[in-house]
Amino acid sequence: MKASGKSVVYADESGFRDESYRRYGYAPKGKEVFGLISSQRTRTTTLIAARFEDTFTAAEVFQGSCKAVDFNDWLAEKLCPRLTPNHVVVLDNALLHKTSRTRELIEGVGASLMFLPPYSPDYNPIEHDFANIKRHREYHPEMTLHDIIQVYT
Repeated sequence: MKASGKSVVYADESGFRDESYRRYGYAPKGKEVFGLISSQRTRTTTLIAARFEDTFTAAEVFQGSCKAVDFNDWLAEKLCPRLTPNHVVVLDNALLHKTSRTRELIEGVGASLMFLPPYSPDYNPIEHDFANIKRHREYHPEMTLHDIIQVYT
């Protein structure tokens, strides 16, 4: 996209469970590691953010899962004011990204909208940001998601 003179902006959302746990444990050699992870559903916190070039930005955190109206509110309040006709916004194929309001908001500021091919999170660099934030949270359960985002950005 750089060759066409446009700057690419990746945007997405990710859910975080309220309790964190470690994937690995340690025990004396030859002993098994035992741990309990609750199978009960817990609250979800959602992070919506964008990646402009190499910058993770416009982060917003809220309780609950993300719906199209939440995503569009974030677009209107956080992302669209930063967009210019020189930007191409790239989204995945989640249904909440495919509303007519989403297209109106992005194209209303002169930016272009593109969708990634289905099932292709590797093409979206912000997915790597979310993975890093989740990993950081895993090893620092005392930190809030807001704190981790501050450290990350």
